[in-house]
Amino acid sequence: MRHPHPSDDAFLLGLFMDARPWLAQAHHDRDFIRMLYEQQYSARRTGQETRYPQHLDFVVEKVGQAVGRIIMDLGRYDWRISEVEIHKLARGKGIGTSLIRSLQGTAMQLRLPMTLSVNETETRLHWFYHRLGFDLLAHTPPVLELIWLPPGHPGIQHLPPQILPQSLQQGSSAG
Repeated sequence: MRHPHPSDDAFLLGLFMDARPWLAQAHHDRDFIRMLYEQQYSARRTGQETRYPQHLDFVVEKVGQAVGRIIMDLGRYDWRISEVEIHKLARGKGIGTSLIRSLQGTAMQLRLPMTLSVNETETRLHWFYHRLGFDLLAHTPPVLELIWLPPGHPGIQHLPPQILPQSLQQGSSAG
């Protein structure tokens, strides 16, 4: 992992576009589609910066070649994975698994849980994260909140309220 450089901008936009092929069906004009993707990419980045002001953006490399990105908030109580994208030509080669396991190894040393959200319809992602030890923390349609607890962690009941979904925070009327 490394911090992105300005020269990575086209690659990162391309990753965003590849992960959202349905946007290309919005119009027949290629210039319009490109503008739509650029606007959506910018809006997504602004949203992440607002929700996770302490986030870190990394380019994932394999043998010096950019193959993906990960956006994380390395918080005091947990590490929150905001987004992981691996280029379609690099998928299925263990890159995402190695990336998450490496992060889990470091989080384990710090005894920090890792959290993330996935869309409930993304069953491929559910299995991917389940295989890596993530469990369901909360289901708030259309999102599943997942958590990985390092070995020896006392359990979900001992998590600080700062990392719990709103529906699980004490005194919440939801849930």
